[in-house]
Amino acid sequence: MRIDRVRIARVPLRLVAPLRTSQGDHTSRTAVLVEITADDGTVGWGENVAPEGAFYTGETAAVSLDHLRNVVVPALVDDADDELDDDQLDERDAAVSAMPMAAHAFTSALADVEARQRGVALATALGGTPRDVRVGVVVGLHDTVDAAVAECMARAAQGYTRVKVKIAPWRDIDVVREVRAALPAGVELHVDANGAYDPADPGRLAFLDDHGIGLVEQPFAASEMRAHAVLAARIATPVCLDESIPDFAAAVEAISTRACSVMNVKPARVGGFHAAVAILSLCSRSGTGAWIGGMLESGIGRAGCLALATHPACTHTPDLSASDRYFAPDVTEPFVLANGSIAVPRGPGLGVVPRRDLLEGDGSSIETVFER
Repeated sequence: MRIDRVRIARVPLRLVAPLRTSQGDHTSRTAVLVEITADDGTVGWGENVAPEGAFYTGETAAVSLDHLRNVVVPALVDDADDELDDDQLDERDAAVSAMPMAAHAFTSALADVEARQRGVALATALGGTPRDVRVGVVVGLHDTVDAAVAECMARAAQGYTRVKVKIAPWRDIDVVREVRAALPAGVELHVDANGAYDPADPGRLAFLDDHGIGLVEQPFAASEMRAHAVLAARIATPVCLDESIPDFAAAVEAISTRACSVMNVKPARVGGFHAAVAILSLCSRSGTGAWIGGMLESGIGRAGCLALATHPACTHTPDLSASDRYFAPDVTEPFVLANGSIAVPRGPGLGVVPRRDLLEGDGSSIETVFER
């Protein structure tokens, strides 16, 4: 396959409601979409989900876009006929793989092209099976406990059977206690700290064992692998790592040091689908739980994550809610929650494309960054 054109589309999106975490509020984002056109006319799409701020991994939206435009595309566009994968990214150009979200944006669009050319769903190409996937929903930090409880109850009423609540040292014990008491017994409850806790005080999180929590995600900063291992040995609640797993080597370390029993695998964070599948396979071999996390993707990124969530190594409910949880409208036709699940596209590749009216709408832009 030869690439004939690469374009980057930017589409402004506003969240239907702010999402607050211990690291700040999210009210809007710009969907940065990569369109690759092959020499046979096949078109594939990917998404760069790097956030506006540096709070997550340090790869900000502006820096990542610049890297995508000026490093990733020039370095990789002529290599597509060599069945480029993420291991080759590392081997060919360390500068490219230095920005994993930029690299994933390109390689995921390439994966979409290749799956469409083969006439198979992306889920199948990634080792899974297109099907309905049970999904969870994230509830951010609220100003009051009552407000947190109210949103959790509303999400359960919408049909979500797993709710993940953001917590922080100033809003945790009371929230967990009241939310767990209010939710129906059949609704699983997870909590996510986004690294907000002090590793010198692991006892702070011992209260979780009293409330039947499914897992606690990323209690400490990404670099605190040992602290997570200490906590995992101290509490019965399963410890899940997110930001601490930027690549395969970190996943190996987390398992070998028993820093977690569950991993949140985000293809954008680890640099692409190939790396994500390698980590999922490692989890399966080691008996480590795994699930697919979300990063406020539009429908393009969400379709890819849903496809990956069908991989047999995924043992836990993913953070891949329906489109209307975050955006109205989404850049694709919306993903809809039905009976607690979302249908993974069965069509070739991603099975979805951006809406033309939004690509050409007010505030949107499309630039050609490569053309033969």
